Amino acid sequence: MVAASSLLRFATMVAASAASVGAAAVSDAESTSSCRAKGGDCTSGQEVSQEHLLLQMQSNRSSVEVRRHSHASAAGDTPILGFPSSGEMKASGLWCSVQRPPDDWNLKTCPFVPSAAKTRVKVLTYNLFWWNLFGQKGGADRSAGKLIAKTAGSEGYDLMGFQECDDRWRILGDAKAEGLQGDWEALDGGHALGLMYRKDRFQLLESGAEDVGEDSSVQWYGKRSAVWVRLRHVDGTTVFYINHHGPLPVSASGGCAGSATSLNIMRVIAKHAHKGDAIVLTGDFNAEPSSSRIEELNKRLNKVYSGTSMGGVDHIFSNCAQDAQGQNLGKGVGQFGSDHDALSVTFRFR
Repeated sequence: MVAASSLLRFATMVAASAASVGAAAVSDAESTSSCRAKGGDCTSGQEVSQEHLLLQMQSNRSSVEVRRHSHASAAGDTPILGFPSSGEMKASGLWCSVQRPPDDWNLKTCPFVPSAAKTRVKVLTYNLFWWNLFGQKGGADRSAGKLIAKTAGSEGYDLMGFQECDDRWRILGDAKAEGLQGDWEALDGGHALGLMYRKDRFQLLESGAEDVGEDSSVQWYGKRSAVWVRLRHVDGTTVFYINHHGPLPVSASGGCAGSATSLNIMRVIAKHAHKGDAIVLTGDFNAEPSSSRIEELNKRLNKVYSGTSMGGVDHIFSNCAQDAQGQNLGKGVGQFGSDHDALSVTFRFR
């Protein structure tokens, strides 16, 4: 049960946000029209405010949530990787402060023998543009669901990460209605993040979510989290999968919006992934390839594939880059879709 005072605070927040959006609508429409005439990036302030209102709506979640499951302490499990420190701090004095690891520390080495039998794992990452595609267009005849089902292929997806996902069961239902196969679990990462995995192919060992960054004060909507799972494939391969939606403005640096976000992501990975795990990181990082966030991640993991939307802010990283094949899947099926391209990578571990 939700306390009446909490409901009142929530209603007040939504009303205030809606009033702010409405007050800016006329000027936003005028500036957007002018921008489009010049061929610029024309996302209005109204659109951005609505798009990220769900970040604020879910801001009361715990900053750290870790759930260990009955199989997590199975005999023979390997040690946790661990996060080393150089003795220096990034974002010192802020809530997001994090120890900086040595410059040469990374997780770029795949733990599997190249000549061994392969475990195929197909991963999807997709920013769903929820406020528009679902909120205003009602899902556009299951546009996103059709894309997911159409691109799954004969063997299907194994892992899926969504950003701007207000209802993870809705998008899963749309995809299954269009032919997506498998028995799926869908986890809520807070801040409109969703993570899904095939229950008929994986055994859940551990899961969690944690705030790792925050929007800059010049475009602030809230903190940003990462949601993760540690899974054991039916053939015995362990996979650590983590999904993230990054801070605004796009490619911002400094404070909790810059490379501190990336280091916090690496800290979460290193403190929960085990030696011998395949590691996969996906997301809309709101960060272009030349940004401090992506440059930091490039030092620590292999960037396997990147999109082109919004200057290239969607990325997939892993400790295993060999035998990985990426694909840009487009924005949706039909007249309307997301404002981001969905991306997939097929890995072959072991």
